[in-house]
Amino acid sequence: MDGGDPLRRAVCCEGCTRVISDRFLLRVDDASWHERCLQCAACRRPLTDTCYVRGARPYCRADYQR
Repeated sequence: MDGGDPLRRAVCCEGCTRVISDRFLLRVDDASWHERCLQCAACRRPLTDTCYVRGARPYCRADYQR
């Protein structure tokens, strides 16, 4: 037994691969992200309200529709 809290397992960000120790994290398509790391895979614009996923990569609406 490691003695740690099983509910506080380290969660890594899909964008930067660092451990997320922030109070909040974003969950997109079964992946966890820092708020600052979630950005469009094409234009790099921050995704703050909505995002679309194709091939496990997040996109803004405009780039997803291309």
